[in-house]
Amino acid sequence: MEITRNNFLDELENIKRDLAKSSFVGFDAEFTAILNGECFKHRLFDTSKERYDQLKNEVSKMIMTQVGLTMFQYNRDLDSYLAVCYTFHLCPQVFGDIDQSFIFQASTLNFLCKHKFDFNKFTYEGLPYLSKAEEAIVRQNIKERALFNDLTRMLDMDEERLLQSYYSQVSKWLMRSKAETMYLDVENPVFRYIAHVELRMRFPDILTTDSLGNSKKILIYRDETVEGANSAPMVTLEDDLMSYLLGFSNIISLLEAAQKPIVGHNIFLDTILLHNQFIGPLPNQYSEFKRNIHNMLPYLYDTKYISHEMAKKLSYHEVWKSNALQDLYEFFAEGKCKKLQNGVNFIKLSRPFNVKQTYHEAGWDSFCSGYCFIRLGHWAACENRGSYRPVGPTETLSALAPFCNKVNIIRGAIPYMSFTESDPPRHRPSLLYLKAQRTINVGQVASDLATFGSVDIKPYGSRAALIAAGTQQTAQKILKEFRNSKEYRVAKYNVYKHSPAGKMAIWSGALITGSLVLYLLHKKLK
Repeated sequence: MEITRNNFLDELENIKRDLAKSSFVGFDAEFTAILNGECFKHRLFDTSKERYDQLKNEVSKMIMTQVGLTMFQYNRDLDSYLAVCYTFHLCPQVFGDIDQSFIFQASTLNFLCKHKFDFNKFTYEGLPYLSKAEEAIVRQNIKERALFNDLTRMLDMDEERLLQSYYSQVSKWLMRSKAETMYLDVENPVFRYIAHVELRMRFPDILTTDSLGNSKKILIYRDETVEGANSAPMVTLEDDLMSYLLGFSNIISLLEAAQKPIVGHNIFLDTILLHNQFIGPLPNQYSEFKRNIHNMLPYLYDTKYISHEMAKKLSYHEVWKSNALQDLYEFFAEGKCKKLQNGVNFIKLSRPFNVKQTYHEAGWDSFCSGYCFIRLGHWAACENRGSYRPVGPTETLSALAPFCNKVNIIRGAIPYMSFTESDPPRHRPSLLYLKAQRTINVGQVASDLATFGSVDIKPYGSRAALIAAGTQQTAQKILKEFRNSKEYRVAKYNVYKHSPAGKMAIWSGALITGSLVLYLLHKKLK
């Protein structure tokens, strides 16, 4: 189901109920940027900290435009799952001093058009949201009674005219009508809050409240003598306003409170965007970022990393062609996993998608992630017990517990980022140091090494470069090939021999030692 401003409040209780009944939640997000900038390149040199440091300033220009959540509810009697999918459309907002912004690249627009992205739904119907940092600012303004002044100062000419028309309608009603109540149609929740406060200031005797059964109407009582008259407390008006402004952030809070396992596919960047969009600006300290995410979502699973590790149990002819989400989902959905021929759980969508199921639609991808998680968990549980039979969610989560809070690092120096422990040590071969006879051309070096396997190269001075090899075999091939080369000298990188700092340390040590020896000799001669 697609969730926008138009149906969010109507569906909120259903979302809460579906979340409460779920065993775990599939997650996916779509972004406003194609990751093709220099900082988004995946290099074999990078640790997760280094990659985080490269990304943290860039992602402030990006937002999630869609978030998909699929609640997987287990039926013990039928040994099956019901998958309830939601696609939330998001749009940044301006409110008081908060003016959320983002960048759309032309390449992103082309990509989104290709996948039939609905720009009207994004701009006109997207849910608002606030980060925890932004929420704190708004609540402080409310506490200091500064919010109303901030909002009225931001009104444009049309809104000023509309507000004046409300004053006129109420004034005429009070003077010319004997009716005890009247209604005003005020659709926008922010403007409705302003109207409540402004009308109470202009007409001290009236009482205002939102119409029961229709929150888009303001019900006005002539005065407190009218039977049943009541005025909504300011705290209620402020809470209603905050609820609207928080929008999708309410769903994030529900996930945080429920502490259900969250399952995504290749979610390193997703976690960074989650922090920036729903917690606050990314901290300089990588450890603080990990701590904040873990406090919000304490049980994260990444099917990209899980499938990479579990693929090691399969032969070349048994394994999926790739562990991209589409290939992985189709491998399991089409029954190609020979390990899971019998006793697998039936997984049913609670309702079909409104549009043709397509990858890069957040709701559908969140379903696919959860589907793969169930199949991987079934396989892992059966491997643990040594027999293949039906598996429930408790056993699935237990079997996949070693992968909890480990998020895949694409083509990096380490295999995963851990949200609960120190990241693992580098698993790539030692770096290689290449020295050229003349000024180095990195493009030419890359071309010369391309046939040896997966490598990354970065300059290390005018005549040198560092080489990161994907496998030990690739590193050995390069060392062997250039052992007697006249053009390049290649050796295993040694920080003391090859780094400027290491060389300086050695020369400084030698100089200090030499000076000390000379001093002692001089003293002895004297």
